[in-house]
Amino acid sequence: LIPNGKYYALLIGNSKYDNWTNLKSPKYDVLEISKILKENYNFKVITVLDASEKEIYQAIRNLSKLTTTKDYVLIYYSGHGQIKANQAYWIPENGSKEWGNGDWVNIQELDIYFREIKAHHLAVMVDSCFVGSKFKGNNILDRLTEEDVLGIYEENLIDKLDLRARVVLSSGSTGQVSDTAAGTNHSRFALALLNILNNVPIPISMTSVAFNINNAFTGTFQKPLLYYPDTWQHGGGDFIFIQKDK
Repeated sequence: LIPNGKYYALLIGNSKYDNWTNLKSPKYDVLEISKILKENYNFKVITVLDASEKEIYQAIRNLSKLTTTKDYVLIYYSGHGQIKANQAYWIPENGSKEWGNGDWVNIQELDIYFREIKAHHLAVMVDSCFVGSKFKGNNILDRLTEEDVLGIYEENLIDKLDLRARVVLSSGSTGQVSDTAAGTNHSRFALALLNILNNVPIPISMTSVAFNINNAFTGTFQKPLLYYPDTWQHGGGDFIFIQKDK
């Protein structure tokens, strides 16, 4: 597998809040994910902790300016999320407790920002209550089988790398998600992702990552989602995590 461009990751973790309950896992999650992506993979990583609305938008704008149509971009958000009148929001560290002050991060606006990113592959991962499905698309995990996942290797994997990809993987849909898994500083979603990135010895697609994360949630109230947003012009590819020595 020979990528044509560079790998970038923007990791946003909001643990400390002015007006909302503080969260434990987001800070630990993004710092550990950042460490693995730098040490084991060829990612240039931007980490943003306890970000305001302006800082979140600015980080995405800066990332957009860095990337080209050849590059592979991962955006990860962990923090509070909320819904108002069926509209979804990420909650920044200084976000008001009540909606209406214009300081929440609107998913519809994020949708525009993400569509402006020129990358060949764009993967967005969301670990937040309520908002996981709000970029809109059909859940691929509902019809994905183990045979489908095992089929993504060798020539198929090369094809997935070459084709344009736009994908979202979230820790839940419209319900609540847990902050930390018992006995850890990490969310259950991040813990499953870290386990995969640490222990899988070969290149792995986002589809395979999602399938394995979904299996880790068996028997819990959370239901991860994997989908191609309707307006992002997915081209049949898949985001591929490639280890440094592969």
